[in-house]
Amino acid sequence: MSGIEVAGLVLGAIPLILAGLEFYANGIAVTKRYWRYREEFKSLVVELRCEKTMCENSINMLLIGVMPHKDMAEFLANPCSAARWKDIKFEKKLRARLGPTYDSYIDTITQMNSTAMMFQQRLKLDSSGKPQFSDEKSFKESYKRLKFSLNKVDYSDLMTKLRHSNSSLHRMTTQTISIQNMQSANKSDRRAIPNFNVINDRAHGFYSALSSGWKCPCHADHSVSLRLEPRMEDVSSDDEDSNDEVAMRDPFHVLFRYSHHHRSKKPTSPTKSASPWMWEEADVRITLASKLSTPTAATLAPCGKGVRFATQAKKAVKAALDPNPNLRPIQDLCSAISMLQDPQRDVCLSLLASEYAKLKYGLLIYPLKDPPSDPESWSVSSLRNVLEDAKFTRHDRLRLAVTLASSVLQLHETPWLEENWGKDNIFFINRDEKTVYDHPFVSQHFNHASLPPSSPIPASMSRIIRNQTLYALGVSLIELWYGKPLHELQRPEDGDMTGDVRVDLMTEWNTADRLVDELYSEAGGKYSDAVRRCIRCDFDRRASSLEDAAFQKAVYQGVVSQLKENFDFLY
Repeated sequence: MSGIEVAGLVLGAIPLILAGLEFYANGIAVTKRYWRYREEFKSLVVELRCEKTMCENSINMLLIGVMPHKDMAEFLANPCSAARWKDIKFEKKLRARLGPTYDSYIDTITQMNSTAMMFQQRLKLDSSGKPQFSDEKSFKESYKRLKFSLNKVDYSDLMTKLRHSNSSLHRMTTQTISIQNMQSANKSDRRAIPNFNVINDRAHGFYSALSSGWKCPCHADHSVSLRLEPRMEDVSSDDEDSNDEVAMRDPFHVLFRYSHHHRSKKPTSPTKSASPWMWEEADVRITLASKLSTPTAATLAPCGKGVRFATQAKKAVKAALDPNPNLRPIQDLCSAISMLQDPQRDVCLSLLASEYAKLKYGLLIYPLKDPPSDPESWSVSSLRNVLEDAKFTRHDRLRLAVTLASSVLQLHETPWLEENWGKDNIFFINRDEKTVYDHPFVSQHFNHASLPPSSPIPASMSRIIRNQTLYALGVSLIELWYGKPLHELQRPEDGDMTGDVRVDLMTEWNTADRLVDELYSEAGGKYSDAVRRCIRCDFDRRASSLEDAAFQKAVYQGVVSQLKENFDFLY
């Protein structure tokens, strides 16, 4: 039996001893001859009940953060039969929680178990910890047969040992938690966070270059989908330069699309397909333009193999950043993608000659080595479409919550993410009759006609919704937890949807604000706190703009990190 399994025995043994004492006390009450022991036994019961409560509280404090909140009550109600004590992962979590205190903690628990066993022996309880008779009226005969003591003083040494061990457990638990809280606070203050400002700036530059990259008459038919990534590993310390290599070690991953319903039904030439291209997948590296050679007039140039995932991407990116006299810009993205349908795909597209004069960035586009498989069958689903899909599991939803939260800090106030974004702005690609839930996208169409700006919140609501982008994130987090759109979670007391923007927004906010409090008992502290901070913009800051560095850091620590820790704990 492992040391940690003993804790379950102790938690189960003390209630049995207490039940035995209470049973004996009831037997004394119906046997007048032993009434003089009645008060002593009552006092012993009260003291032992107090020690039981203290022991459970100490264990409860210890298990917060180690065990899911929803499992805690059931676990403590029947600790002896809980298989979790034998779970190796559970023991590892407890070791990590207690740190150097672990051995002392287990020694104390073991000592408590020995004391509990001695208590059972003196009370003449059976091997299961229960009295050896069941009829309180037969107390007199059973007492003479079993010969257990009714004097409180005969149990005082055991109570002293229990009290001492309990006190030690309490001190070790509170000290451990106190130290961890101080370490966590200190670590949080010093923690390096991703340089979201640089990622945000690169996203702006990428969109601007793409807007000028469609020289073809069919530009209105094209869209680009940008894959959302957590990018929480790409951190830089406060004393590092905010340069390209540090801030964006991994490229943007994009899908170019030629809308099916816009393509010509007649071939443009005898040798060319009526469908020049449908989908094309690529990694895009944004780098300082000064790192690229001066562009000249060529369309495609060899540039090493295309890359598919992060490890290969980093190697290719490093090579691309070195001076390369053969690297040449393209003039038209649509034509360049059409040429990718030829057998030779090991190319690097550099966008765009006209942009070098306006931008400080160069764009290196690395098409994937293999062409898309059966792109005719690909389709797009919005988050609204998949939200209630049974295949869209809780694991998928909570992973998406982390990605969306981090993406807000990366893409806020860029054309990729509107302020009032929501489930209709997040997309998934359906390939091979399966929806790829772990790769969400945002999408933009590149019609040269200007799009109407998104509607701002009414002035009367701006004091309630201090940051519309974060509020939208909070609503999405609620919908992801429940697997339902927010309007399906409304109650009559939240208000009615009338068609009036101000009234409807107030009703929506009432629903979200109510669910903030209800979430705590269902989703736990970390997830519900992250939602609360987004809905109420509750970051203890005067600033509420994500452009503010201190506010951005507070959002990262209070929302993104909390969601990530919650996901890592559950999965």
